[in-house]
Amino acid sequence: MMNKRLFPHLTFTFSLTLLLSTGCIERELPVLGREANDVNLVEANVGVDYETQLFYSLQQNKVKSSCTQSEWCIALKDVGTHVVMSLNSGRAMKSINLGFEDFFVDVDVSAWTAEDWTVMDPRGTGPDVAEGLKLIKSELMFLDLGLDENNDPLGIVRLSLIEDEDGHWRLRIANAEGDNPETILVPHLDGYEWHQVSLLNRAANQIEPQTQEWDVCITQYMELLDGEIPYLVVGLLTPTDRVQVYETSNVDWEVWKTNSWEGLYFSSEWNAIGFDWKIFDLSTSSYTVDFDRLYCIKTEEGREFIMRMLDFYDAEGNTGNVTFEVLER
Repeated sequence: MMNKRLFPHLTFTFSLTLLLSTGCIERELPVLGREANDVNLVEANVGVDYETQLFYSLQQNKVKSSCTQSEWCIALKDVGTHVVMSLNSGRAMKSINLGFEDFFVDVDVSAWTAEDWTVMDPRGTGPDVAEGLKLIKSELMFLDLGLDENNDPLGIVRLSLIEDEDGHWRLRIANAEGDNPETILVPHLDGYEWHQVSLLNRAANQIEPQTQEWDVCITQYMELLDGEIPYLVVGLLTPTDRVQVYETSNVDWEVWKTNSWEGLYFSSEWNAIGFDWKIFDLSTSSYTVDFDRLYCIKTEEGREFIMRMLDFYDAEGNTGNVTFEVLER
């Protein structure tokens, strides 16, 4: 029920509804004039098969860009001492690092079981979680590219970082057996936190907007239920160092408009909002929203927002239409 795919349309609603097509192009939607403490109603449609990813700006009140799950595989980030790699877990990607430096070492990948693969921690790659997926120079990794829109396996590739220079990274990629090797040049782009790469097309493919231009990613991703069971879900992620989230069961808007946030613990974990604002009822095969959750969100620029989730269905009863309301304090 949760692992659905299609190439859907995209809907975004302020006081009106605009129909957008999918694709990795900038979404310059109008910012409506509003007074302080006005509530914005947002509909973000990831499609009935959850194939669309949306990058939404709380500050500008718009979707800044969108793409399909198939358009990128990994994202790279320079954290000073090393390079961190993020996987597109919305495709159920996984990794194995054997610690080898010989890129063409003979490995029987068919002998690996599901337990041998590592699913990326949905909490992210921050220091308060773990060091994340380190991409060590010359060290061989194997990546399971996950599933396509028809739920068919996309295969396994070898990957290694062979250059880490001021202006770019250079990756070596080959198929699982080490055949058809190529290199991928990934430029360091000023103003961007993460740099996306398509391993399917073997090319850099910048997806997300500039760092200051977005706050929340609305997407399908791989959650670890009970900390260990991988499961595809739809939710809201904050995979940027700029944003922190505090969750409360006190859902009185009037209180949170004016009360002090000093002393509250704000989480930097990517899935601090996550997926569990909705509940799936097996007896009815339908979702209900938990209205007893409210999210306080702050950015490094000092702006503060209150968010409440409202729905997961569109007017026709299709899932994938994430509806929430946002208020800036």
